[in-house]
Amino acid sequence: MTQRTKNRLLITGLLLLAYIAYQYGFSKTVALRSEVVKLTEQKIQYQNAPAQLAALAAKEKQLDQILEKNNVAGNSVQNNLLATLNRLSDSTQVRITTFEKPHIFTEEVSKKTTTTYNFTLEGDYRSLLHILYQLEQRYSYGNIVSAGFIKKKNYRTRKQYLQCQVLLQRLN
Repeated sequence: MTQRTKNRLLITGLLLLAYIAYQYGFSKTVALRSEVVKLTEQKIQYQNAPAQLAALAAKEKQLDQILEKNNVAGNSVQNNLLATLNRLSDSTQVRITTFEKPHIFTEEVSKKTTTTYNFTLEGDYRSLLHILYQLEQRYSYGNIVSAGFIKKKNYRTRKQYLQCQVLLQRLN
């Protein structure tokens, strides 16, 4: 055998030895190490659970105070929204022409629901803007996704009026 053949056999033998050593010794050690890391992370999470529970309870109290401050009470958001719209429309000479059934969409992957309320208001431009501003800034019913202003004409009275179609979206 030549020196070159001996070197090739030596390198092949070393690679084979390293592979066998990894299969029988090192792979089990690496697997156990990753399991130890995972269990350590779970242990830390379980130790932090009481602190997280206390923080969540405090956050719930804070959110209840915010809801109370923003005049959102009761269980039905739709009834509260309609009551707020009635109260605001009485003070600003705006009429609620339609208030349709809410559209509820549930995302299949994350199981989150999105409720979209569709209603139409009629009145002058400033009053409509005032109501939209109040809904978005003062009350916590959701985000105004769309507000479309439509100028229409009543052919019987030959007068023009302004309608605002609003889509208000709430993520649950």
